[in-house]
Amino acid sequence: MLSWLDLMALVALSAALALGIRQGASFTLAFAPALLLYLLLAPLLAPLLPAWGMPWLAGGLGLAMAYLAQWVPLPPLRPALEGLVGGLGGLLWGLLLALTLWVSFPSEFVASTGALRYPSEQIPLGVKKGIVQSPFARPLFDWIASHPTLKAALLPNLNHP
Repeated sequence: MLSWLDLMALVALSAALALGIRQGASFTLAFAPALLLYLLLAPLLAPLLPAWGMPWLAGGLGLAMAYLAQWVPLPPLRPALEGLVGGLGGLLWGLLLALTLWVSFPSEFVASTGALRYPSEQIPLGVKKGIVQSPFARPLFDWIASHPTLKAALLPNLNHP
C-alpha cells in the first residue's frame, strides 16, 4: 500500500510530466543540460558549499540553461513530437523530484551497528510512519547513498560512510 509520501512523489512526477508536455522541446532543451551539469558539479562542489548551497546551485543552473535555451533556434516540430520531446524532459524532472521527496528526510548514523538509519528517530512519528510504510523510500535511499555521484547530488549533507 502506498503511503502519503508515495502519493506526494507521484503527484510531483505527474505534474512535472504534464508541464514538460505542455512546454515542449524547449523545456527538455533547458532541463537536460542543467541536470547533467548538476550531476557533474555536485561531487566537486558539495564539500565546498554549505548545506543551503546545493539547492542554489541547482536553481542557478536551471535558470542559466533556461536563459540559454531561448537563444537556440529550434525547428518547428509537429505538436505530437513537441509533446513527446517535452514529455521526456518532464519525465526526467519528475523522477528527480520524486527521488528527492523519497530520500530527503534526515537520516542518522548508528554507532552500535555502524549503519545508517533512515528515517532518523528525531523526526515526528507521523512523518516517520509515512517513510517507513513506503515501499520505495528506504531502497531508494540505500541505492542513492551507495553511489558517490548521486549521493553528492541528492544527499549533500550525508557525511556518514
